[in-house]
Amino acid sequence: MSAWAGSMQTSDGTWRVDVGGVGATKWYRLVGPDSCRNLPSLTALTVAADAAGVDLGDLREVPAAG
Repeated sequence: MSAWAGSMQTSDGTWRVDVGGVGATKWYRLVGPDSCRNLPSLTALTVAADAAGVDLGDLREVPAAG
C-alpha cells in the first residue's frame, strides 16, 4: 500500500507533488530536477515551490506515487 494519497505534476513532468497523510494530518513531497523535499505543511510546500519557480496552479492530478 502506498503512503501517498495523491500526486500532481506539471504538464511536462518536470515537477511533481505527492500528498500523504493520516486523518487530518497532511504532508507533501516536492520532486524535481535534482531535488526531493519532504515538507510538513501546505505553507512549506508553497514556499518551496515558489523558491523553485514552480507555479502550483500549473499542476495536474496524476496517479499517486508508489
